[in-house]
Amino acid sequence: MAPRMVRIVHMGKLGGYAALLGGALLELDGRILWPSVKTLTDAAQRAGIGVCDQILDTRSVTDGATTAAAPLSGGAEPRQPLPMADRRAAGLPLAA
Repeated sequence: MAPRMVRIVHMGKLGGYAALLGGALLELDGRILWPSVKTLTDAAQRAGIGVCDQILDTRSVTDGATTAAAPLSGGAEPRQPLPMADRRAAGLPLAA
């Protein structure tokens, strides 16, 4: 069996971070929304769940948040944002 791994999502409109496991929000230590990546990562590790090294950002592109997913740890240079036309060519706009 493959190890369980959560993906961290920045809930832009709510102002916090959540964990997705298998496409569903995961409750850790009785919470769904966390104030920081560090506290969410610590809770996942206490539960024995791995954490993906990229954060999915759900903020709207109209509020200036057009950056690509950011790695949790430093090292590589951050990627430059792509114009929305390049991200979803021939597709519908992403939901805010």
